[in-house]
Amino acid sequence: MVQSERTAQQITEHVIAYMEPALREATRMLSQPVRRMTEYHFGWVDADGRATTPIGFRRRPALMALLCAGSTEDAWDRVRNAAVAGTLMSAAGTVHDDVQDREMLRKGRPTLWNAFGTDAAIQVGVALHCLAFELLANEPPRVAVELSRRAALAIRECCSGQIRDLQAEGEPQPDLQESLDLLESTIAVPTAGVAMVGALVREAEDDEVAAAERFGFHAGMAMAFYDDWEGVWGTSREALEDPLADLRRRKARAFVSIALQSGRPARDELAAFYAGSGEPNLRELERVADLVEDCGGRSWLEARIREHVTLAEKALPDAVADPVAQGLLAAFVRALADELP
Repeated sequence: MVQSERTAQQITEHVIAYMEPALREATRMLSQPVRRMTEYHFGWVDADGRATTPIGFRRRPALMALLCAGSTEDAWDRVRNAAVAGTLMSAAGTVHDDVQDREMLRKGRPTLWNAFGTDAAIQVGVALHCLAFELLANEPPRVAVELSRRAALAIRECCSGQIRDLQAEGEPQPDLQESLDLLESTIAVPTAGVAMVGALVREAEDDEVAAAERFGFHAGMAMAFYDDWEGVWGTSREALEDPLADLRRRKARAFVSIALQSGRPARDELAAFYAGSGEPNLRELERVADLVEDCGGRSWLEARIREHVTLAEKALPDAVADPVAQGLLAAFVRALADELP
């Protein structure tokens, strides 16, 4: 099915192709109009329900679940149902996150709430969570109970983190530990749960499940830090609908907290920006990005990405027995560090 030398991009594309039929089948269980809105979110139809060219959304949850189960067709088939559930939960979180952050566009077109309204988007997110748990109930009883328990924990931790994220916006001195806790609760813990799906479904030993959890946690932290880095300094920033959005919203990000604690000459100008409330233009935001870099925020962020990639790779041999799957997961997380200068 898969070869260990495949690139991270090829791995992702392969997972999307494998998952798409099962994901479409699951969404057909939804009643209208939620089903059409969900199909719109996944990029399969336009706002009027007409088929469109599919949009390349990431499938990180599915990738983690499938490869933690193994690399064979049989291994993937056993975990596919749970991987679809994880994808639906991730989609629900994205829908609600777009509402919270008032994101207008995603992948070049209006976000769900922008196309159908806030009230509808909230209900779609709830419906997707419910559908995910309905799918998990189809697993064998012992696995279904454990997967549902862990999924519920991840969702409620994520909800708590999202509220704290809102409350921290505009704080003149973001707290470093709180910023790290936010990344753990909103990204690392859910990713750890998804990584465990593959181990749990294949009925791995407890130490393998724990190793899969460690792998997922560190992979999740690496992805969270990478997403922060990509949004400010990545080569794809110019293609973003809202470049430097987290800086514009003065979000309490860990790398900003590090910069504000630096004591370097540029620190006072950076602190003045975070103490303000005006709406900055793109040139002003680019200046803020430079200030963060001058104060050590960028180098700290890049070091954390590399650190968590290393820790994720260290956990892999105990988490996944399949050597091909090990290689693919290692390539996927290593690609995050490889993007750095």
